[in-house]
Amino acid sequence: MVSGFLLRSIIYVGFLICFSIENIKAIVIFKRQNVNETEPCPFDSIVVFGDSTCDNGNTWRLSNFTYPPIDFFYKGRFSNGPTWVEYLAGFCHVRDLNYAYAGATTDNQFIAAKSGLHFDLPVPGIKQELNDIYLAKMRTANIDFNRTLYIVAHQGNDYLNEPTVNPKKVVGKLYEQWSTLADFGAKHILINKFFNLKYLPRPPKYSKLEALFKTLVARLITSLHNAAIDFYVLLFRLKHKDVHLYILPMNKIWAEFQQPKVKEELGITDFDHPCVVRENTTYTMCSNPEQHFYWDYIHPSTKVHRYVGYKAYLIVTGKA
Repeated sequence: MVSGFLLRSIIYVGFLICFSIENIKAIVIFKRQNVNETEPCPFDSIVVFGDSTCDNGNTWRLSNFTYPPIDFFYKGRFSNGPTWVEYLAGFCHVRDLNYAYAGATTDNQFIAAKSGLHFDLPVPGIKQELNDIYLAKMRTANIDFNRTLYIVAHQGNDYLNEPTVNPKKVVGKLYEQWSTLADFGAKHILINKFFNLKYLPRPPKYSKLEALFKTLVARLITSLHNAAIDFYVLLFRLKHKDVHLYILPMNKIWAEFQQPKVKEELGITDFDHPCVVRENTTYTMCSNPEQHFYWDYIHPSTKVHRYVGYKAYLIVTGKA
């Protein structure tokens, strides 16, 4: 008969082995992120709807190339390099058609979507990106839906613009867009869960009490949002059995980034402070940009985008 001590020891060792394997897998993933070494995806094109986490310059062009400022952000991206959807397209060896706008909410008629240096530039919501821009010109197009991957990416502008909004209503709006794509003919759709919003860097003017409140609210929003994602994913799969709905688990990916060995392998030493800081309309940049996880107070660095893009590649190719 196994003693209690021995049993606990076996469980503990098993946990350590499991944790180490996850560490190794994450590090191996990073080392394999070479576009020339990846196999093509089963798609010919990727169509993107979303917000600043995947905007490749649409808001920048809409602002007459003033926001985000080119001296601090890479060619209209809200980072110091390409976004994760661009990396995904590279890993897949396909082109991406990007309709994402920084500042986009789920639906402009639900919560107004704005961007710009003074937050006064109206931008399309995700619903408007899909219906008013993409579908308006593509309804009669000849599309091979079996070879097209659609991405509906959302990382929280609804909550930034309206902090008391019900997460189930927010995800319900996203569900509408998944359904619109399915009714249009889409066979492959990639969506994302939230990373834990508590990991966002704390603005320097926050007191400890304000920071604690922010963390508690962030955890609650994240939990409720991801629970709603689970509910609507189940509903969608029941109604659209012929559509492959891929899920990018940002919550799990962000948890990987907390592992010291992963941070070390990525060369990240600062997880808590953004590289680019804005005071009113003045921007300043850090002296060690390659070591920062966050590029500004909301957006990750391109190194992080690259990691996420490769995780997405593994998911859509069935290698995850």
